[in-house]
Amino acid sequence: MKPWNSPSLRARLTWRMVAMQATVLIAFTSLAAIPVTALIRDEQGLDDVFIEHIAESIQRNAAGGLDLVLDEGFKAKAAEYPSFWFYATDINGNSVQMGNIPENVEELLDDLPRINSANIADIGQPEQSNALVRRGESDAGTLWIITGGGPKIGFKTFFTSFGDPVFLSLLSFLTLGSFLVIPMVVTRQLSGLDHVAAEADKIDVDQRGVRLSSAHVPEELHSLVAAVNAALQRLDDGMERRQRFLADAAHELRTPIAILQTRIELLPDDSERSRLMLDVARLANLANQLLDLQRLDADLTVFVPVNLVDLAAQVTSDMAPLAITAGGEISFDAEVDDVTVTGDAVSLSRAIVNLIQNAIVHGGDKAAVRVAVGRDGSLSVADSGPGIAAEHRESIFEPFNRVRPLDHGAGLGLNLVRDIVTRHHGKITVEDAPGGGALFEISLPLVL
Repeated sequence: MKPWNSPSLRARLTWRMVAMQATVLIAFTSLAAIPVTALIRDEQGLDDVFIEHIAESIQRNAAGGLDLVLDEGFKAKAAEYPSFWFYATDINGNSVQMGNIPENVEELLDDLPRINSANIADIGQPEQSNALVRRGESDAGTLWIITGGGPKIGFKTFFTSFGDPVFLSLLSFLTLGSFLVIPMVVTRQLSGLDHVAAEADKIDVDQRGVRLSSAHVPEELHSLVAAVNAALQRLDDGMERRQRFLADAAHELRTPIAILQTRIELLPDDSERSRLMLDVARLANLANQLLDLQRLDADLTVFVPVNLVDLAAQVTSDMAPLAITAGGEISFDAEVDDVTVTGDAVSLSRAIVNLIQNAIVHGGDKAAVRVAVGRDGSLSVADSGPGIAAEHRESIFEPFNRVRPLDHGAGLGLNLVRDIVTRHHGKITVEDAPGGGALFEISLPLVL
């Protein structure tokens, strides 16, 4: 069990409830012991604990009689009470005594073994008018002892209540029972929190609209669940506004980009026109990336069997003019004619477009881009550029991250590719291409 200042609510509740029970028991014992002690003091007067010392001082001699053997502690205690006296006997009539026994008591001595316990009042001595009779066990056997003139019962008896075996047993039982029962009770009552935690664990950017249920949590936590749900609603509303903004902005950009591309195509065919065509193509690609992000966020993907060879070949063919305009070349190769995967053709084509676009941009002058499809469901795009250092191969997939500052690109392409591949239960890696450059490889599960 963790300490009671532990961050664990279960541990803190357990420790505090155990402490509360112990405090209540001690307080109850204290309140009960005070009147009981006062009653015993009024009724009994004498402290019968001293009878135990008397019994311990009596031994049986060789003849079978009783001898009184006083130790220093007994002598010192008896010396404090000049009127102290006692008489002890066994069942056979063997006896031993000390002090002046009152005359009124002597007539009781013969019948003493017939009494187990008694408090006798008014024995005729002004200094000590009470006497006690107790039966007890000692080394000498069973003894009947009558005594008086000794110490009176005091409120120190109150403190002996806490050392009483009954009190200690009850305290131990309650403490042990609390440590066994309370954690189970607390765990049962807080089990609803585990249910809510499981619900919260399902919430992510692709599972919006999920709300926490308050049916399984204590009423005191309903306001917390409601506040969390309200915060989730605000986040969903903000995400929806962002998606609408991206979609509207991308749609608004496509029209002027298309007009600009048409006008540039009418210009004389020279190096300036080629550069402008590349710039427009990058701008159009950025608009398409924004639309792709909105499409992925809205989960509009439709998964059907797709021939990865045909899809990659078509995209490579569509991107060839851009590669040639940039002064490079592009090639395509497939190990087999049919590699079928389950996926969304639109999303996969956008992923391939972004990889080829990235290879053209970073492949340098006269870039050589190679697109290939393997029979195992892999698709690779290699370039002849400077490649990507090992320390950057994870960060390049983060949004708005670019290894080298450029005057174009927003750093969205590779992040979009990774999201598409992840939604298709695949993975993407980047290595050094044979002969230099970067090699991006997508691995997708085949249709069995």
